[in-house]
Amino acid sequence: MQHATVHISEQVLIDQLIAGDPSARETLYDKYAAALYGIVLQIVPSRDKADDVLVKVFNYIFLHITAFRASGHYTLFAWMMRITRKIAVEEAPPMAAVGNEIALRDNSLMQRFAVSLPEEMYQAFRLCYYKGLQPEAVARMLGSTPEEVSFALKQSMVAFRKFLKDNWS
Repeated sequence: MQHATVHISEQVLIDQLIAGDPSARETLYDKYAAALYGIVLQIVPSRDKADDVLVKVFNYIFLHITAFRASGHYTLFAWMMRITRKIAVEEAPPMAAVGNEIALRDNSLMQRFAVSLPEEMYQAFRLCYYKGLQPEAVARMLGSTPEEVSFALKQSMVAFRKFLKDNWS
């Protein structure tokens, strides 16, 4: 089913999701499924398993959308990325982690994006999104403040959206 592009503010979308609006669920899926699926594929080697993981991700998001506001994330997408990585890692077969071939393929879209970031943004992005560390822990590791790390992550998400628009076919 093909839809016209819908421009809706993130806050309105979240409010509609909390209210249980089915069209908001559809909008969320249409807007973010491809990017989240790319993250899943970097962790889960099988497309069939990746499809199942993506379903679990969206089920979790729909059931726990009220937790977003208390999560401390600046954007809905950052929160969804963290959930996606967590569920994908839980669902990945044990051999998927051997050698990191899946997570670190040189030609992967996410890897190309990450290495395109300025060094300070790259370090924060890598430690939070690839390693799953909290901004407070990353700040201690990098000798900065949690606010600086959070700002770098916010800037990374802005850059990621632009990167996807320019590179996602």
